[in-house]
Amino acid sequence: MNIPYQCLSQLGQGSILCAAKGTSIHTFDLNSGPSILSSWTHPLAKKAGNGKPHKDEKGTTQKGQDPDEKESGQRPSKKRKLSSDEKPDIKGEDDQADAGIVEPAASSDGKKQKKQKQKSESRAQQPELPFVTLLTTTEDGSHVVAVTGQDKAIWIFEHDGKGGLKELSQRVMPKRPSSIAITTTVDGPTILSADKFGDVYSLPLIPTPTTTTEASTTPTPASTPTPTPNPSAPFKPSANRLTVHSKRNLRALEDQERVLAQGQEVRKEKETPAFAHSLILGHVSMLTSLALASADGRPYILTADRDEHVRVSRGAPQAHVVETYCLGHESFVAALCVPASRPEVLLSAGGDNELFVWEWKAGRLLRRVDVLGRVKEVSPDASKVAVARLYSYEVRGRCYVLVICELVPAIFVFELLQDNTLEHVQTLNVPGSPLDVVVILSSGGTPRLVAAIDPRQPTNSNGGVQGESVATETAQSLLLYEQNEAGNWAPSGGIQDTAEGSLDISRDQLESILYSVEKLRKTEFEDEAEAEGGDSARGSAAP
Repeated sequence: MNIPYQCLSQLGQGSILCAAKGTSIHTFDLNSGPSILSSWTHPLAKKAGNGKPHKDEKGTTQKGQDPDEKESGQRPSKKRKLSSDEKPDIKGEDDQADAGIVEPAASSDGKKQKKQKQKSESRAQQPELPFVTLLTTTEDGSHVVAVTGQDKAIWIFEHDGKGGLKELSQRVMPKRPSSIAITTTVDGPTILSADKFGDVYSLPLIPTPTTTTEASTTPTPASTPTPTPNPSAPFKPSANRLTVHSKRNLRALEDQERVLAQGQEVRKEKETPAFAHSLILGHVSMLTSLALASADGRPYILTADRDEHVRVSRGAPQAHVVETYCLGHESFVAALCVPASRPEVLLSAGGDNELFVWEWKAGRLLRRVDVLGRVKEVSPDASKVAVARLYSYEVRGRCYVLVICELVPAIFVFELLQDNTLEHVQTLNVPGSPLDVVVILSSGGTPRLVAAIDPRQPTNSNGGVQGESVATETAQSLLLYEQNEAGNWAPSGGIQDTAEGSLDISRDQLESILYSVEKLRKTEFEDEAEAEGGDSARGSAAP
């Protein structure tokens, strides 16, 4: 099926747009027409071809078929259903409970196990496609940084200034990145990568070759140290050179030690990337967003997690120093935004019904702005909000903020006033679910808003507003808007998609990739576990 554009970014200060569509990245010049200037596609997607399931790194196909099974021509043996006479003679759970043998499982535990099983099954059904999940560019537009989710890779591209992209490097991170940002340090441009494991890594924009001597020293059976027994240690029955008395058992022990040493080396290579990188800070919860700020000439790193925390840390190399916390959210935080014209203000939002305005340096909450009320104007049946994007821009000396809520066919425009209040300016209705947005502010030109839209709106997600729930797959995914005389955004056409090819993916699988913010909301079982565990369940990030 045809895939909509999901990530947008402006290249420099001109009119060149960088957009990610599925496993590809395209560039456009908004002043010269809708034609694609440059295109890049993930190598795995190229190998897969159009409409063909590809193999992932483990050798399994996209549809979950084992290639060894296909080559052998044999199917795995099916489980045979036993008759009543063939079933093993054991007591049922009720009889065992009456006899005092076992205790019946609690209903809540059964629900938890069922919930975990459904979650694991849903994850197993997700396609292994290297979708571009994150996209950003340097301030001067000289480089593009993209993240593909399936292989956890960070890709660096060089921009020639005219829309041409040249792939420079690919670096696979230990965990899947959830947010990235580009900062400048004494060592040059640096990428900050926050992942779903709760860590933030720092790595140079342009990788430098590193030599590792640890991986070259492979232990041999002769160099394997002989374990020395410790009389004070508790007894652990295990075979060693002191307990083996036959040559055959000694050779078997050496083989086991060699296999164990090789396995440790393999795990070490997988856990420790060979490129230059450093772990600068971490949370005990899944990181969802990362933003950069500065105050009094000092850089800061703002991070948000699933456990309602917003942490303010110093910039590298003092990122381990926590300045303060912005606490007040009652649900997950999915988006952070520090306006360039108002660097002392932080905007945060996620699963709460409100948008939070902070004086982040002091950790002080300034305002709460209702978002659910605005969403109800578009989707009357909405009962909760999942803010997916916060984007700020400045026009004629006035600071504006764009808010995108997941599965809500509208873009909400607010103005950040001098007294730190947010005033609602416009609700821009769009024909589908907005996935990303960017404002192109070229020098001397009219500001233009580019919105990446999923034309196929999920059923009943907009409460019957904006027409039918499903649009045609040939509808435009990139829409253009210009400001009218009143300063509001008005439609001015779109960019016709001229990219060829499509991916073999179902609609349900596509939505599982595009709409992941609401999944951050905790279930009733997680809330119960957190209430039982107290602050320890929420993590030590809270002060």
